[in-house]
Amino acid sequence: MAVIVVHKNEPIDSVLRRFQRQVIKEGVISDVLDKRHFVSKSEAKRIKAHELERSAGRKRRRAKSKPRTTVRVKKKMF
Repeated sequence: MAVIVVHKNEPIDSVLRRFQRQVIKEGVISDVLDKRHFVSKSEAKRIKAHELERSAGRKRRRAKSKPRTTVRVKKKMF
């Protein structure tokens, strides 16, 4: 639970900014978004498998697109 102490003569804007940072840091927003709808266990497994498949595909594409770099050794002048 996000708790913010308001100091004497502190502007409301800075209090709101501190509160917002605290809420984001604690992950309150992401929890609310995750629990907005009921998801059965089988549906959660299906979603997780789909996300893993997508991330694996992205990794494969990134690995293919990386150009091969060669190491060049400079010759010493003296």
